[in-house]
Order: sequence, then structure tokens, then C-alpha cells
Amino acid sequence: MITKSKQAWEVGQAVNVGFLKDLTVVAKVATPRDFAPDAYVLANKTATQLYKFVPHNGIEKVSLLEARELIADAKAHADRVAAKAIAQASEASRTIAALNEAIFA
Repeated sequence: MITKSKQAWEVGQAVNVGFLKDLTVVAKVATPRDFAPDAYVLANKTATQLYKFVPHNGIEKVSLLEARELIADAKAHADRVAAKAIAQASEASRTIAALNEAIFA
């Protein structure tokens, strides 16, 4: 995720990358396990060209199919992370309930 920038790298915001101006952020794509910064899917002003931008690694044109795959992978990863967090919270809740029952019974 880009945090030290004067540009807003949120979905729907217009950003500039090098000489490419007014690109719209279509999606943020988490890239776990590859130790690279998160990727961004960008579209030009007329939405006729899509780009994949990885900070410090550059920008490249991508097809609609490649962009959809990037976004689907990011959604699947987010779903896995959310499921893991819910499971951990549920387990913590059961543990706290058991402790409360033992203490206040």
C-alpha cells in the first residue's frame, strides 16, 4: 500500500504515474507471499486501457482478463484473511466465556 504520497491511492481516485496522467485507481490488489508492494489496477481517463502498477517495479499494460484475474485473486485472499480473523475471534470469545463461567460461577 502506498502511504507516503501526496496522491490519494484509493479506489476511484485519479493519480499520475510517471508521464501517464489522470489514471483512475480501479482496484488495490494485495500481493501476499511475493514480498512485493501491493499492486494497483489503473484505467486511463477514457477507460480504454488498463494498467497494473507495482510501486518500485513499474507499470505495465494488462488486458481486461488479466485485470479481472488480479482482482479475483485479491478478493479470494481478502476472504481467506477475513475467515481466519473470524475464526480467531470466535475462539477468543469461547475462551473468554469459559473463563467468565469459571470465575463467576
